[in-house]
Amino acid sequence: MTLQSHDVVINYAKAKNLPLGSALAVCQHCGDDETDSGPPPRDIAPPLPSNHHYFEENVCLDMPMAFVDGCSYRHLDHLQAGVGLVWHNDIPCKPLQFQLGNKTSQFAEVAGLLITLQTAVKHELAELTICTDSNYARLTFLCHLPFWKQKHMTTSSGKEVKNKELILACDDLITKHDIQVYWKKVKGHSKSPGRDKLGNDHADSMAKSGAIHGTPWVFAARDEKPTEEAMVSAITRSHVAPRKTSSHKHNVLLTHSFMNGDLVAMQHQDESLATLMAFLSDPVNHPVSELALAGSHDLRSLYATKQHLTLVDDLLVYVSETDTARRWVVPKTQRGIMIAHAHDEPCGGHRGVKATCETLRQVAHWPHMEQDVARYVRGCLVCCQFQPTKPLHRAPLQRKGVSYPWSSIQIDWVGPVARGNKYLLTVTCAFTKWVECLPATNDTAETTAVLLLNHVFSRFGLPGETVDSDRGTHFSAAVMTELWKLLGVKAKLHIAYHPRSSGGVERSNQSIVRILRKYVAANHKDWDLKLPLVLMAIRATRNRSTGMTPFEMMTGRQMTLPLHLLYQPGDVAAATAYTAHQYVTDLRNHLQTTFAYAQGQLERSAEGDKTYYDKKASHQVFEVRDKVWYYIYTKPA
Repeated sequence: MTLQSHDVVINYAKAKNLPLGSALAVCQHCGDDETDSGPPPRDIAPPLPSNHHYFEENVCLDMPMAFVDGCSYRHLDHLQAGVGLVWHNDIPCKPLQFQLGNKTSQFAEVAGLLITLQTAVKHELAELTICTDSNYARLTFLCHLPFWKQKHMTTSSGKEVKNKELILACDDLITKHDIQVYWKKVKGHSKSPGRDKLGNDHADSMAKSGAIHGTPWVFAARDEKPTEEAMVSAITRSHVAPRKTSSHKHNVLLTHSFMNGDLVAMQHQDESLATLMAFLSDPVNHPVSELALAGSHDLRSLYATKQHLTLVDDLLVYVSETDTARRWVVPKTQRGIMIAHAHDEPCGGHRGVKATCETLRQVAHWPHMEQDVARYVRGCLVCCQFQPTKPLHRAPLQRKGVSYPWSSIQIDWVGPVARGNKYLLTVTCAFTKWVECLPATNDTAETTAVLLLNHVFSRFGLPGETVDSDRGTHFSAAVMTELWKLLGVKAKLHIAYHPRSSGGVERSNQSIVRILRKYVAANHKDWDLKLPLVLMAIRATRNRSTGMTPFEMMTGRQMTLPLHLLYQPGDVAAATAYTAHQYVTDLRNHLQTTFAYAQGQLERSAEGDKTYYDKKASHQVFEVRDKVWYYIYTKPA
């Protein structure tokens, strides 16, 4: 390689265990003079036929649609698996259910696909749509199968693919009968009404009942035949000159020119690319018809960008306006393999969608590349094990039904902040948004119990429903457990490492600390002296959620501030004279009106918060014995 006038020697022979390394090692010595004693290169295996497609509403409009589901659960201490198959509008047959015996749920999912394909062959269906809520079953055929077959049905880590016999049997049926399968992902146990929910729920119920009462079904394993190792035909060459050796090392100069015999052959095997290549070579005699454009989504997308497409030595390439580099237009059969190598190989690094697309765009082009890469990365079993520091997925926001003052309170400790009183116990009412802050020299469970009993419960009474807190030892110790038991108060501990569960008190902590920073001295020793005035300001400020001040929600009147005494017109002392009975009556009426208004405001605020939060939420319903990834927050020792 010549790079900025420096010679860089590339040794590909050390990576012979990888298809890419072995192919490039062959190309590296293609100009040597002596023949190597190694074995001659093998011919490239023909590209795998592609009969699998992502679901497209306009293409699959009048196509037979099958809802299939598999399940596995324990019945009378025995593991039972079942399959349910439901055809939309009972075309071509009525719903079916099968009993599989002692099998796993993954086996049942793939067995359901095989039964669906066998039914399609029986009724001579040339194309169909398969709807499943299993990403494992769907992505097996859309993404992983070509790569697994290349590695003799082993994964990238060298382990044998589970249920490979079932998977290969499905692939044989599809290939032998040339069935075009369109895969559609449906949500399991969805709450959105419609055709997908009805079909998937029906298939799910048929699978569960079929595990006990369905028709027995046994898979007859085929005799496995040795398969020829498939090379990465997207980047290697079938007619490579005999390997030569020399006494000196040769540098490889990377340029935009390449031998394209294999690449052209693979493009001609793709019907859409072959049609477009014929049009570009002779637009007059080989025009692209409207019927062809309507029947192929790929052809429509490529035809729309025909000004960027050209033929170079019979090879269809893409040249963008901003980059003069020629990119190979990849046929459908090779896209999954190219994505696997750009993402899974060590040089790919299992990077994200954007990085993988940037790597592919250096050498390749095809319609909707980013969508294909995104689907592959989401289905990568390795990537899902290594989430970021904080998992990005989140469940829909759950609302709390708070109905009256002091029904539910949240407590939390802040600190250490300074010398002396280092800690701060914050207590917040979820309904009125009233805030109490109690300074302390430590945050032990004994101190927590004394402060709550002597300074909170003695003034405002006990909470009517729950006391919410995190799982700190100052809240979960035996002292606190005994206190709740003696008082008859229900304590509720939140999920560990999830501060959003007590969002009200956490937000109050932020406000208190932010205001204190603006008023305390440089040494921060007088923060506990300024704290009562900070609480006064917070209690007299209108809350966004309730539309009222916490002071008015608790006392039924507005707080009198120094500003009122200085600038409010009239004599404040000359207030309306009340009898005790009249004051209590008016106060009760005022508080009822205030609470009704606050409840309405809280409902509207909660709806708005939930709508905003749920935009990035992913709703998943889990059942008993479902396998899930468990996120470990603490690092292992």
